[in-house]
Amino acid sequence: MFWYLMDVLALKKLGLARPLRYLFLLFLLGCLVVGIIYAAVVFHAVSERSQHPHVHTHSTH
Repeated sequence: MFWYLMDVLALKKLGLARPLRYLFLLFLLGCLVVGIIYAAVVFHAVSERSQHPHVHTHSTH
């Protein structure tokens, strides 16, 4: 089972030619990097917006 999973992760079981496997793997890694960067930007924006002095946590109305 382990070797089957390794073959699937290496994209051998998809039946793609070697250059296409590498392009597909590069695309997946690019998506992962873009997702991590996007999450970092969103978390940074949320933390920036919640720490400014003009943001009121309690309403006086």
